[in-house]
Amino acid sequence: MNQLKLWGLASLSGVSLALAWPETGELTALILFGLIGLLRVEDEIFKTKKDSGKKVFAFAYVSFLIFNLITTWWIYFASPWGAVAAVLFNTLFMAVVFWLFHMTKKWVGKKEGYIALIIYWIAFEYLHLNWDLSWPWLTLGNVFSNQPELVQWYEYTGVLGGTFWILVANLLFFFFVEQKISWRKDSFNIHRILPWMLFVLLPIFWSKSVYKNYPLDKEKEKVKVVLIQPNIDPYHDKFGGMSETEQIDIMIALSRSKVDEETDLLILPETAFPSVYWEHQIEELYGTQELRKIIDDFPQLRIIVGLASSVLIPEGDNLPATAAPFRDGYYYENFNTAIQLEANEDVAIYHKSKLVLGVEKVPFLKYFPFMQKLSINLGGAAGGFGTDEYPTVFFDENEDEGLAPIICYESVYGEYVNEYAKRGAALYVIITNDGWWDNSPGYKQHLAYARLRAIEGRKDIIRSANTGISAIINARGDVVSKTEWWVPDALEGEANLSYKETFYIKHGDYIGRVTSFVAVLLLLLTLVKALNKTEQKLKM
Repeated sequence: MNQLKLWGLASLSGVSLALAWPETGELTALILFGLIGLLRVEDEIFKTKKDSGKKVFAFAYVSFLIFNLITTWWIYFASPWGAVAAVLFNTLFMAVVFWLFHMTKKWVGKKEGYIALIIYWIAFEYLHLNWDLSWPWLTLGNVFSNQPELVQWYEYTGVLGGTFWILVANLLFFFFVEQKISWRKDSFNIHRILPWMLFVLLPIFWSKSVYKNYPLDKEKEKVKVVLIQPNIDPYHDKFGGMSETEQIDIMIALSRSKVDEETDLLILPETAFPSVYWEHQIEELYGTQELRKIIDDFPQLRIIVGLASSVLIPEGDNLPATAAPFRDGYYYENFNTAIQLEANEDVAIYHKSKLVLGVEKVPFLKYFPFMQKLSINLGGAAGGFGTDEYPTVFFDENEDEGLAPIICYESVYGEYVNEYAKRGAALYVIITNDGWWDNSPGYKQHLAYARLRAIEGRKDIIRSANTGISAIINARGDVVSKTEWWVPDALEGEANLSYKETFYIKHGDYIGRVTSFVAVLLLLLTLVKALNKTEQKLKM
């Protein structure tokens, strides 16, 4: 096969993967075939032997570069350099995984190599959820976020189960295509495609049945919610163009337009209070006092609101890497924060723990403190945020109704989100901004991914976004109601409380942990085999 055809097949894979993606092409079925072109390229190179590793890496890089560019180009609106880094590095990681699969296939065996592709890829996605360079936006299992009826089984596997399904489906169809090419004039035989059909179709049929029969409202406690969408431009108004009191007055007016004696929860978005505040002064803030007035009128009300906060830390030996000097022997640390206000209760506080790379978090800052200067300022406190060690559940005064305060990007992390349920959360509350990416696929994909969290934990989700889209999502992943993008609004509705623990809540990303362990063994085996064969060649 000539080089032009090889480049064409590699590019076709990249385009197919991108067109399958939610809010990009929405041709979801393409994900089950998307890797076939690249697999064909790898197999052709594998047969030639010479410089095969370099060639496979080059073709894989181009393929995944196309995939990353088409699906996440919108990062450019928040940070041009951040977009370049995200696309180039994520492409690099994917290409390395594909190269490792080729090397295992080359040195260990063909069958072992294809198994290694599944193992390495899922292990990579698991690592990408749990390290300083985390960027799991393109985890393959996320592709079904706008088709929740297809993946009701995520309550057992999480999105990594979807990745496994996608990879195996691609390999089975690739083997079928390769066999068909080798038959030439032989007649088609149904049994050759049957494994692929069964593997793909049976989970879909089962999922659709679960989706159709899922008991959404049966014997469940309901809460009445109001979600505020103030629509304050984060670039021009939120952090300087509009005063703090003006912004808060907009949200108070929206709140009072919908809150009544039956409202249980009022949710305001991430950084609704637009400055950076000392946590020991939260009760003195204008926003807190105005919200307290609403609680005085409606004592049953619980309010969750986002802000950036700072904490004073005395100088000592165990200062966090994100602490900065203040004065008189004190340091301070900034946080992206959610607070809960109730009548006759102290303020409950949670600090965002899954931070946005480059904006809220500088990678490996603990080891390279000088890198703090590289952080991107998108308003509020920049230079690296602190985090909480564990998720914090907001309970009511009777310690009965637990709410999960999930801040923005955290909603992409399935295992982390469902840790709230282990700690007593019966409802997931997402507060976010989503105005950084203009009117692009970014904020739509962010909303779509939340639908998968609902399925994994079988929890309703209420989502307040500064610029939209705010929404209520039920436990099978349906968007029950939502606002429009870039309009001020107050969304009123009901949500169910559920204390059920799914298999995924109990066991988390077990698929990722198992594959990571096996991946290490496969890499060691590949290295040993490569060294042995190289040594044998040198002796000849």
